Amino acid sequence: MPMSRLSICLLLLSLVVGLVGCKALQPADASGPVGGATAGASAQGEDQPSGTLLVFVPCGMAGPFGEIKKLFQERYPQVDMELDLRNVDVQSAAIEDGKDHPDAWLCLGDVEMARAVAADRIEDAPVTFAYNSLALIVAKGNPCDVRSSEDLLKESVRTVALPSERNSSGYYAARAFQAQGIWEDLEPKVWSTDEPALVKKQLGTGKADVGLIYYPCAKEAKRVGGPQEKLPTPVEMLGKIDEELTGQIPCQAAVVKGSENPELGRLFVEFLLEPASQRIWEDWDFAPAHATDSEVSDATLHLYCGAGIRPFAESAIDAFTEAHPGVVIEASYAGSGCLLSQLTFAKRGDLYMPGEDFYLNQAMERGFISESELVGYFEPVILVAEGNPLGIQGVQDLLRDDVKVGIGEPEMAAVGRTTRDLLQAAGIYDQVATRVAMHAGNVPELGNSVQLGSLDAAVVWNVTAAQIADETDAIEMPRGLWEPATIRIGVLEFSEAAETARAFIEFCASEEGQALVAKSGIKPKETDAAS
Repeated sequence: MPMSRLSICLLLLSLVVGLVGCKALQPADASGPVGGATAGASAQGEDQPSGTLLVFVPCGMAGPFGEIKKLFQERYPQVDMELDLRNVDVQSAAIEDGKDHPDAWLCLGDVEMARAVAADRIEDAPVTFAYNSLALIVAKGNPCDVRSSEDLLKESVRTVALPSERNSSGYYAARAFQAQGIWEDLEPKVWSTDEPALVKKQLGTGKADVGLIYYPCAKEAKRVGGPQEKLPTPVEMLGKIDEELTGQIPCQAAVVKGSENPELGRLFVEFLLEPASQRIWEDWDFAPAHATDSEVSDATLHLYCGAGIRPFAESAIDAFTEAHPGVVIEASYAGSGCLLSQLTFAKRGDLYMPGEDFYLNQAMERGFISESELVGYFEPVILVAEGNPLGIQGVQDLLRDDVKVGIGEPEMAAVGRTTRDLLQAAGIYDQVATRVAMHAGNVPELGNSVQLGSLDAAVVWNVTAAQIADETDAIEMPRGLWEPATIRIGVLEFSEAAETARAFIEFCASEEGQALVAKSGIKPKETDAAS
């Protein structure tokens, strides 16, 4: 006698509870941090790296660079480091014009690096080693009483000093003000410069009322190896601009074409990503590109993951555990609703990543989620056999007598909720529901059924279709019928390794994690979900 869907879900529940309690797999042998084990071994042997390493560092990074330089030379004492410490606009122009060829170049943002890449001056792909942020500064005492970005439009604020959009700081500032809807009115007040260092001077001499700088510049060092210093006496920090407006500002490093020691340059760029280096960036108010050792402890995590997200989840788990060999991540894959039932019953585990916000919001309302990160978006398509032999063109064809249709169970799978909503928008849900050949508990079950020929059509996620594109076709539906399904990953309140779980969700939202999102066929978070 066929099992009911409730019986199937309860069976899955018993399996996951067992999985949570199972002994973890032993981690594979670790190779150490990027550039770490190999470099460390060579530093003690006869093949120790040697030579002269020329590094271009912008003035705003003199402090953290001094500390990282010391660590690097302790490991590689036979490498002589030469330093060019100038303003980033001067360095970027010299590299862009082909006049200078450092072995490694560090940038405060990605706009300058993008121009050098476009000019074909960069070897390999630039590496993001930290993230920058922006802040507003005012004259001492804040005489114009500026409390927010909107206050820049007040009549008392006559001049706002900004770097030009040739600089990452100016580019991301304009992006933030545009997002707030104030840029058009603010622009007539703007005094702009290609030399960001002049912004503080404008305020210090009374030629501007408000200025914009990088947030870490509030305690930048005036020399390599120097201490953190405060802003000039006539100037004070107003506050950091909301990162949701600017987006993250990647600090990037790269080897420049034509350099004399590109291998040493690569070694140093890799060194910037090591945990000790990442902690230094954090100490100087940059956001680290990777979680530091203090955040990632050896632990076994359990992830409740929507079945349709599996292609991304597996690649993310592999990448994260490779970088942190002491971490094991066990995953249960099932329909998002079924997973919610499982974690509600078990009240154990560390992470929950359903295929739609509805289920994460349910978990939050039950007090199960401590924090979450946006991962990306699913889009629904109609999956048919390769070559579309029945000529299915859209949702109305799901009513045809010669089409065997499968849909997800709305209470068990995120794709089922989305299917119900889009068919209701088309005015045909009740009609389709009465003649459906399969109500599935998860989206891979639908994909497999079309692939094997037991279904003629099913509504699935685009990522599911992408996994079996060699044997099936995907039919797009009018955008007015559906909204992208938001994918978030949350840390569970009852996690016993919350810091490590937090590091994993940050990885999923990071540049490296988002590349894996896109590779799996999911729409990354930075794309316009409404497009």
